[in-house]
Amino acid sequence: MRWPKALRLDGSVRDPNALHIAMLERVRQRAHDFDLLHFHLDYYPFSLFSRQPIPFVTTLHGRLDLPEHQVVFATFPSIPVISISDAQRRPVAGAGWIRTIHHGLPERLLTPQPVAPAYFAFVGRISPEKAVDQAIWIAKRCGVPLKIAAKVDAVDRDYFESEIRKLLTPPDVEYIGEINDGEKSSFLSGAIALLAPIAWPEPFGLVLIEAMACGTPVIAFNRGSVPEIVEDGLTGFIVERKEEAVAVTDQLSRLSRGAIRRRFEERFTARRMAREYLNVYRSLIENRPYRQPRRSVPTDTKSRVPSSRVLQEVIRQAPAEYVTIGWLTSTLRLHSFGIIMLSLGLLATTPVGSTVPGLILAVMAVQLILGRAEPVLPHFITIRRLPTKHLLQLGGRGIHILKHLEKAVHPRWPMTFDVTKRAVGTMVLLLTVVLLLTPLPLSNIAPAMVISLISLAYVEEDGLLLSAAFLAGIVLIGIGSAAIWGTIVGAVLINA
Repeated sequence: MRWPKALRLDGSVRDPNALHIAMLERVRQRAHDFDLLHFHLDYYPFSLFSRQPIPFVTTLHGRLDLPEHQVVFATFPSIPVISISDAQRRPVAGAGWIRTIHHGLPERLLTPQPVAPAYFAFVGRISPEKAVDQAIWIAKRCGVPLKIAAKVDAVDRDYFESEIRKLLTPPDVEYIGEINDGEKSSFLSGAIALLAPIAWPEPFGLVLIEAMACGTPVIAFNRGSVPEIVEDGLTGFIVERKEEAVAVTDQLSRLSRGAIRRRFEERFTARRMAREYLNVYRSLIENRPYRQPRRSVPTDTKSRVPSSRVLQEVIRQAPAEYVTIGWLTSTLRLHSFGIIMLSLGLLATTPVGSTVPGLILAVMAVQLILGRAEPVLPHFITIRRLPTKHLLQLGGRGIHILKHLEKAVHPRWPMTFDVTKRAVGTMVLLLTVVLLLTPLPLSNIAPAMVISLISLAYVEEDGLLLSAAFLAGIVLIGIGSAAIWGTIVGAVLINA
């Protein structure tokens, strides 16, 4: 159905939900005309469309951290949903997440313009959660003019009049109102930096990539999706509070506006976004029973995607220049625990390289025990960069090895791998203790190899190999515990 103008701009519409419900019913009546339905109406379609046979998916665009959201997703745990950032999905980890797809813009919609940057910019809407007052404070403390290109929604009008208007002191703080896409390129290109001092768990933050498209660095508070979008020290700076934002402005000159634009082209174009959605569409159409509750024990092991194919897809999606650890974990999705632990386990077999991999393995093991769907690593690790050419080299070798291993390692002895996750985490944690503390030469090799075997069995869902690796792990833990205990006793006797 059509409406003469955008609902938010039509003052005669006081209840837009009524029109949304009418639209959903019209879509349901014509659902048989389509192969798949894609919604952007939050949870509104869940009940109606779960009662019809056409596959559907919903991209969620808003915050999900309110208590009532827990009730919705507990009621509809198997409805397939897409998040626009990994941060968005954390409050409702039990929802039917199938992928995170970051937003994208047409590549030439916004472009860098040949203007001399002369002010800070704030773009979006004026509301308490966007914290424009913090941006004003930062700009005044730095002695740099601030231009505010933002809308004021009806719900925020009182806030604007009572809290913000008195802070607008042209020419130091200039409010120019809402601008359109045709005006954004010159506005953002003329900015020294975009200030985004958000005070809420921002699900994405489209303005961040709009700035990147113009080559403009971003100074953003570490909230919500910001660490997934802004690459600290490359496309901008991530800070915790306004004083830190003032401090990092001295470092803006070392950022390359050309490199910022290239990162936009590599990560946030509409073409990339469309390609990821097409992959989701194909998957849902080819697996029509997706609305059934997910089974921990697959009834058809042929439908499980082998790890070698997962790695091929990761390499296909890799940006041209480099990738970050955070990008790898978010792209690997549900395979991330197994594949990363396998890589760390193999790395820990080297005589001098076991400490750092061992510590990271311990962190991941604890997260497995806690039942996390994907690993959450410290920020300083997620932003570590790996040149894409190295990823291609390592990934190519890994795929070659995995293809050979998958001839022998494959789903056998079906097990409930969602439940097994905690047992795997416990065993890996204990083996990591043995790896790090056993006081014997080359004592890291055996536990690291067993961790690698457990990880391989876990990611390939091979119950037979997992059982054998667990048995080997129990033996090693016994030997390692005896060695550690003997060292402690010996040290006590010597001191006595």
